[in-house]
Amino acid sequence: MRIASFVGQKGGVGKSTLARVLAVAAARAQHKVLIGDFDLEQLTCVEWSALRLRHGVEPEIEARAFKSLKKLRKTVVGYDLVVVDTRGLADELTEDVSRESDVVFLPTGTSMDDLRPTLALARKLAKTRSVGNKIVIVLSKTGRSERLLEQAEATIAEAGFDMLNAVWPARDGFQADLDMGRAGSESSNPHLKKASQDVEQALLSLTMS
Repeated sequence: MRIASFVGQKGGVGKSTLARVLAVAAARAQHKVLIGDFDLEQLTCVEWSALRLRHGVEPEIEARAFKSLKKLRKTVVGYDLVVVDTRGLADELTEDVSRESDVVFLPTGTSMDDLRPTLALARKLAKTRSVGNKIVIVLSKTGRSERLLEQAEATIAEAGFDMLNAVWPARDGFQADLDMGRAGSESSNPHLKKASQDVEQALLSLTMS
């Protein structure tokens, strides 16, 4: 069983969105996937899974709430992939999850307000035994400015961290799809579908390799 976690120092950078995007990509590739939702205050992924069932979106993707990694390890069997969505706050659980994960995704926007805390968390996690080589920064909710994108990429490269070779763009339609239980390339909008495919494949390739 593979574990891919989405962690961050702050909310609003696309952790839950990208966790669902990866889960959908894995399920459509015939992997048995579970989302472990550790944000007990919001339970974004659990509620999205229920919406998916309500609207009859296939394939079904199970999401369960967990408050500890120990509980997940004791109860989860028979899955190819567990996608972990953590709270928008780095804490002891973040380090525990990162240690147990096969890949640790840190989504961030292109602004320094997002990059600074993300890279600070990446540096902290990199000091944790067996985590450093698992960290992948994901540029998320990016705008249309090539200059800002290039600056963010240069900042991440200078910090010495790996970066996903695709970016998740900011598009209003993605939220509308999530509100209907869909994610990523399940969008009915062909432009959104195309924008999703590179990110899905990049996430899935890193996770299942």
